[in-house]
Amino acid sequence: MSHERHLVVFSGAGLSADSGIATFRGARGLWEEHSIDEVCNFETWERNRELVHRFYNARRVALAGVAPNPMHRLLADWQRRFRTTLITQNIDDLLERAGAMEVLHVHGVLTEMRCLDCGSVWDIGATAWDPARDRCPDCGSGERVKPNVVFFNEPAPLYGPMSEAFGALGPDDVLVVIGTDGAVVPIGAMAERLRCHKVLNNLEPVEPEHFVPGMVHPRQFDRVLYRPAAKATGELDEIVTAWMAAWSGSGL
Repeated sequence: MSHERHLVVFSGAGLSADSGIATFRGARGLWEEHSIDEVCNFETWERNRELVHRFYNARRVALAGVAPNPMHRLLADWQRRFRTTLITQNIDDLLERAGAMEVLHVHGVLTEMRCLDCGSVWDIGATAWDPARDRCPDCGSGERVKPNVVFFNEPAPLYGPMSEAFGALGPDDVLVVIGTDGAVVPIGAMAERLRCHKVLNNLEPVEPEHFVPGMVHPRQFDRVLYRPAAKATGELDEIVTAWMAAWSGSGL
């Protein structure tokens, strides 16, 4: 039986860091000035509605001032060259702006709004949402409109399709992990179970004292590149292209 080799790319904040988008975690992450309970908790966001919209408006408007970096463009190019599934934890639209299609944004999309009253989702681009005047275009609700970003304690409906994509990877397929330590989605544990070809690109290793089960570790991957994503494109493309071309025909 023939098998078209499948490339799955799983990316995190490190993918977009070289475009100037601050990470939500880390020493200078966006959480520094705000409590998670204030701006990203599904159980409390309505109590902090104005602050929540102010926080995400600032992130959304800032998207107009950034551009895709070479790694975004490489991932879009892989979609043109290979059977590729792009899965990202990032809520920015830089992959799409680089030319990528049908990106699986497992934590939502910053440029979109979602109405909890009627379920509508719509795109507002890199603009601010005015919680005092703006309304859902379908049902007219205002107070129950939130950024289409998955908050803590909120269901993440795309985790199912994400798990299916990982579970379908076979020995001749390829997994690329970029810019994530696995603290939120335990991609390290997932990678350890997979028998496909695997490569990791992160800025640096997870420090041993910070490592918890589920996070990424060099032993889980066939190749590891520790450098900024935008500077790893050449070597990463060589690795992936060679693996995608090295068809064994045996499934072993």
